[in-house]
Amino acid sequence: MATTLKMVAEKAGVSIRTAGRALSGSGPVKAEVARRVLAAARELHYVPNAAARSLKQRACRIVGVISEANLQNECGLRRISLLEGALREAGRHTLLGALPESFEELMKLLRSWTGIAESVIFLAWPSSWPVEKLHALPQRFLFIDCELESAEFDRIETDRTSGVAAAVTELLRAGRRRIARVGTDHAAGRRTGFEQALAEAGDGVESRFISSSGLEFADGFAAGRALEEFRADAVFFDTDRMALGFYRYASEKGISIPGTVAVAGFDDDAAGAFAIPALTTVAHPDTETVRRAVEKALSPAESEPELIVYPARLVRRESIGIPNNPHQQETGK
Repeated sequence: MATTLKMVAEKAGVSIRTAGRALSGSGPVKAEVARRVLAAARELHYVPNAAARSLKQRACRIVGVISEANLQNECGLRRISLLEGALREAGRHTLLGALPESFEELMKLLRSWTGIAESVIFLAWPSSWPVEKLHALPQRFLFIDCELESAEFDRIETDRTSGVAAAVTELLRAGRRRIARVGTDHAAGRRTGFEQALAEAGDGVESRFISSSGLEFADGFAAGRALEEFRADAVFFDTDRMALGFYRYASEKGISIPGTVAVAGFDDDAAGAFAIPALTTVAHPDTETVRRAVEKALSPAESEPELIVYPARLVRRESIGIPNNPHQQETGK
């Protein structure tokens, strides 16, 4: 026998009207009451309408994924592809959506997924949005690299700081002493990792942060003049795209990489491995992240949300040059 709204209301100890409001998010319901109703609905496998009931068997095999709107960077696209592949191997389907412009639009989108996708994985989340209001919805939510301050949901994050610090340390080990970082203030982990490596290096190193308006090829090219004025002999770019933009500047100006300036980036874009010289980069732990995200999305909800952190990985290539101690070389891809 199919579970009815009345059965959910009785189990939660509320009226049918209150249960309906809690499940639809359409009216004022206390947070504690909403959680109780949602827990009862999940336990009884309640699907809120006839159309959704007809999709019940399919719904159990669908996981929603929400990414940035107009996503174009290779890192984000690669992660979506890996998620889709991992879910397919697990016998599940992927329902992909773009992050709307407003929180209200997002709530409408997620309500339309009720009864279709039982779990939703976020790859992007604006820090100003009230994430706690997601408790009014019946789905299970998981966040990947969203830097969510709330501890009320499962989160998987990349320790970008350690990866950046490793890349900058490699530049210093190659004998470089005038090192710059090119990027933006909001690129996660870059500033902290850069400063951490410099602090451990001690005296004798000059550094500079060159602020950029963006993280694309043109921004890396545009930073070339400032790097020349600083007389940098090493530079860490916040993205591989920026680093490859600087490659073009260096080629036009006759600047040798890594002879004159050693270069490292972040994201492990495919183009970096085929550049001349091949670009040293910091790679996201995408394989580990995706595998754990799929496990969490398909497993029963745990009593306490979990924060899982994976370290970024240094991929050492030709653009740094030879370290002072050749026995300490890192292995890359």
